[in-house]
Amino acid sequence: MQAELFELLKTVLKARRMTYADLAELLGLSEPTIKRIFAERDCKLSRMNEICAALGLTLDDLVAEANRVEVQPIRLTDRQEARLADDRPAFNLFLLLLDGMTIEAIQEQYRLEKQRVFKLGIKLEKIGLAEVMPGNRIRLTVQSPVEFRRDGPLHQALVKLNMAFLRSTYLARDTEHSAYLTQTRRMTQKTAKHILARLRDVQVELSNLARRDQLTQPENALQSFKIGIALSPIVFSELLLLAEEGS
Repeated sequence: MQAELFELLKTVLKARRMTYADLAELLGLSEPTIKRIFAERDCKLSRMNEICAALGLTLDDLVAEANRVEVQPIRLTDRQEARLADDRPAFNLFLLLLDGMTIEAIQEQYRLEKQRVFKLGIKLEKIGLAEVMPGNRIRLTVQSPVEFRRDGPLHQALVKLNMAFLRSTYLARDTEHSAYLTQTRRMTQKTAKHILARLRDVQVELSNLARRDQLTQPENALQSFKIGIALSPIVFSELLLLAEEGS
């Protein structure tokens, strides 16, 4: 989300014919500091508020504008997907970074040494998906959302990941924050089309609200959630048998 906001801020600067030096002067910072912030596309919430205020904007204005931008999914090249398929740890790190997890959170959750994460970051850099910054920080060079090919090199890994998610959600108790929902009903294709459109609206709403949370809430208040949406005609004869077993 912050990456998108910095792209919008660049557009604002260009429209106002302002340079990084001009912005640095308004904030009482050095030009190299501003260049670094925009290059890394990352900063604390307080700094983002200061930048917006210097430009006569509010953070809400910027987030609202970002939400109006239709984000098209990015596709990796066949070569990039193939290299990720050959290196599952690098692929997994890529997924975590796409989700917005910080390097510190990843290290803590997986109990990894900094050097291990750094080596995986170098692998992503060689694939053309990330840049290792000073202090062993890793910045992705592609932005979410990323759409993987269902029949591509990562097919088996993605099937395994999604089936494991569905299984764990199915087996867990429903709570106010998580649930496994399933329903089978006979309906017309027109009704199915309407329901699918509503489900896509929910997906968009989730994305927009998550963007706001990631920008306005501290890291320790965030938790990764996943939603899986499926709606399709079902052929019962392919799933449910009526003949006696062994007959």
